[in-house]
Amino acid sequence: MLKVNEAAKPQLSHCVLDDGGRIVRTDQVPWTRLAAPGFEAITYKILNYDLDRGYMVLLNTFDPGSRFRPHKHLGSVEIIMLSGSFFYENGEVRANDYMLEAGGVTHAPASDEGALMIAIFHGPLQITGPDGRVEVVVGIDELYGLAEANNAVAHLPPKPNRGARSS
Repeated sequence: MLKVNEAAKPQLSHCVLDDGGRIVRTDQVPWTRLAAPGFEAITYKILNYDLDRGYMVLLNTFDPGSRFRPHKHLGSVEIIMLSGSFFYENGEVRANDYMLEAGGVTHAPASDEGALMIAIFHGPLQITGPDGRVEVVVGIDELYGLAEANNAVAHLPPKPNRGARSS
C-alpha cells in the first residue's frame, strides 16, 4: 500500500481555473451561523452565487434537534442530502436523497439527527410570523453579508455593491 507523508503534501488552496471555473476547498471556508430568528440552528458555506440569476449554492448543516419557523421559498430549492435528514409536512429527506422543492412552498422543517446538505436556492426565502406576515427576507445579500463578517468569502468573486435590495 502506498503511504503518503501528510506533512509533505502541499497545502491546496482555492483556485480559479483557466476556463473560468473555480475549485473551492470547502474545508478551508469557515462555517457561518445564520442569524435569522428561528434559524439559528443552521450553519452554511457559500460555494457559488449569481446575482443576475438570483441563485446561490450552499453547503449547509442543520443542528441535531432543530425546529425551524415557517418560511416561504420564493424560488425553487434543490437539496442533495449528504448525511443526516430533515422532515416536514410533505415528507422526509434522508442521506443520498435529492429533493426539488417548488417555489412558493411554505413549510417548517425539522431535524432530529442533524443534517449536512448541498442546497441550491433559486431565490430568497421569507420568514413569517405567527400571523403569517413576512418578518424577514433572507437572500444572497443577507447570507453574503453574514459570511463576509465571518471572513468566509475569500474564495468567492467580489460581490458588487447593489444597495440593500435582496435576491
